[in-house]
Amino acid sequence: MYDERDWVSGNVSLGAASGWAADEIRLVAELGFALAQNGRNHEAITVFEGLNTLAPATPYFEAALGSLWLRENHPLRALVHINAAISGNPEDLMSYVNRGEAFIRLEKYDDARRDLEVVLERSRNDPADAPHDKQIHVRAVALHRAASRLSQSRMLNSSNGEKK
Repeated sequence: MYDERDWVSGNVSLGAASGWAADEIRLVAELGFALAQNGRNHEAITVFEGLNTLAPATPYFEAALGSLWLRENHPLRALVHINAAISGNPEDLMSYVNRGEAFIRLEKYDDARRDLEVVLERSRNDPADAPHDKQIHVRAVALHRAASRLSQSRMLNSSNGEKK
């Protein structure tokens, strides 16, 4: 069994040092997911922030926090978590879609298009029949179009001497 000294020295997570079992963490994550599904975003954020403290470097918790902060229209806060999610799991296409959306909200259209093109390329190479994968692809297409149009609009406005 681990104790606080193991946690303080960085040898184990806080969850392991305090005796949390993987099943307990999973059950709390399911609660956070259910809260998010029911639009109780602030409560879900609290749950996932707690889980992220107990088990840091868990891409799922980072992705959930990024998605929730994006839902709450805090794209900069979302980016911190989405970047960590992608770093921990570069195959998580939904995190690329979410980061693309965050970039659009921050008016970083080229960055958005780059992320969304990653999703479109990967989903083109690996056509999946699962409804979730189709949803990711459709959302990526729509956001990519939006980023392209917004970028073009910005270029037209700047070439006409208008300020955005």
